Amino acid sequence: MFNTIPTVDFSSFVISSQKIIDLNTAAITKALEAQQIAAKNLLSLSQARAKAAMEIKDVDGFSAFVTEQSEIVKSSIEEVTDSTQVAAEDAKSYFEEIQAILIENQEIAAKSASVIKPIAKKAV
Repeated sequence: MFNTIPTVDFSSFVISSQKIIDLNTAAITKALEAQQIAAKNLLSLSQARAKAAMEIKDVDGFSAFVTEQSEIVKSSIEEVTDSTQVAAEDAKSYFEEIQAILIENQEIAAKSASVIKPIAKKAV
C-alpha cells in the first residue's frame, strides 16, 4: 500500500516557511519599534505639556498655552497621517513579499509534481 507513495523533496517548502518566518519577524519587530518610539514621544510630550500647564500664571499665559496646544494637535494629526501612510506602504510591501514567496512555492510544487515518480516496489 505505501510502496506507491511518490518521493517528494520537501526542502523547498522548508525554505519557503523559513522565508515567511523571517519576514514576519522583521515586520513585527519594525512595528514594535515604531510603537515604542511613538510611546516615548507621547510620554515626553505629555510631560512637557503638563509642565507648561503648571507654569500658567495669568490669562496671557493661558492664551499662549491654548495656542501651543492647537499647534501640537495639528502637528500630531500630520504625524498620524504620515505614520498611517508608512504603515499602509509597509503592509502592502509585506503582502507582496508573502505573495511572491507563495507563488514561488506553488511553482516549485508544480515542477515537483511533474517529476514525481512512485517508489519502486521491493522484491519480496
